[in-house]
Amino acid sequence: MSNDSSEKIEQAQGYFYTDWSAMTSHDWAGMIITVVTLVLMVIAYFYVFRPKNKDKLEAQKFMLMDDEPTTTEKK
Repeated sequence: MSNDSSEKIEQAQGYFYTDWSAMTSHDWAGMIITVVTLVLMVIAYFYVFRPKNKDKLEAQKFMLMDDEPTTTEKK
């Protein structure tokens, strides 16, 4: 039984193994972009679903459909 579990562990380590020194600049750029995007999505998720920000976001709900010009827009 222990031999079977050690084989599974070795297979999993082989599957998830990454040769960091063989990564090209495109690989690094893709990994960095992916990690940054993940972090920004997590931040946006917690910002949007935080109860403290509900009133601020609800006030802007129909901003795109508002035809009245605001004071900051040029006439």
